[in-house]
Amino acid sequence: MRLREKLAPRFVNFVSLGSVLFSVLGFASVSVESQRADTTRRLRRKPQVLIVKDFSFPRQAEVRADRSGKELLTFEQKVQLSLREQLVRALGRYGIPVTFASTLLELRRLRKRQPAWLITGQFTRVRQGSRALRIALGLGAGGTKMETTTQVYDLSTRSRQMPLFTFSTSGGSNAEPGIITSVGPFAPTTVPLLVISVAGKGAHGVSEDAKRTARVIAAYISEQLVARGYLPADKKAGRAKRPGEL
Repeated sequence: MRLREKLAPRFVNFVSLGSVLFSVLGFASVSVESQRADTTRRLRRKPQVLIVKDFSFPRQAEVRADRSGKELLTFEQKVQLSLREQLVRALGRYGIPVTFASTLLELRRLRKRQPAWLITGQFTRVRQGSRALRIALGLGAGGTKMETTTQVYDLSTRSRQMPLFTFSTSGGSNAEPGIITSVGPFAPTTVPLLVISVAGKGAHGVSEDAKRTARVIAAYISEQLVARGYLPADKKAGRAKRPGEL
């Protein structure tokens, strides 16, 4: 009986820790949904380079941040730069050279290196959330959100007005637990490590959303490359999470 009484608290701690880790690892994610794809059999050529152009913030985009005016513009520029850098890095894993074009002049110059795919898009929703609430409570309180729409154009064709395919992404950190919601019947020695871990994750915010979003965008594009037989033989396509998948 005494052995059971000693093991019971440890078992509860183990289950609680597993639940927290599952929440942190399982729900802080980004999913992708296809919107349109060109299924015609027009002759196309394998892209020799992937060109990333900064995602824009259209007027109808929903942007919630604790700033306005020039500070808000600076915030949007940082988000654009973060996504671009992460996307170039993520796409580079699939064996096709990747570069970026920040201006139309650079894009015109890069078009000479055809055939190429142009990857661009828009931020449709960016929510900064509250870092303090994410760290303290989490589970929806102070959560971030990032949603995008991506268009991929085949620059080797004469008509470049219609995207080769279009898709959207959605995700954020709104399901991760905070310090208060994580600290249950843990042993005193476990709490400090848990606090450090949760605080570190909560501090990332939109920058972490940009990293996850870039990985999903790159993975979906790699799926499209392999479906067309364009991915190098020594490379393996990524797997973009679909809505409803864990």
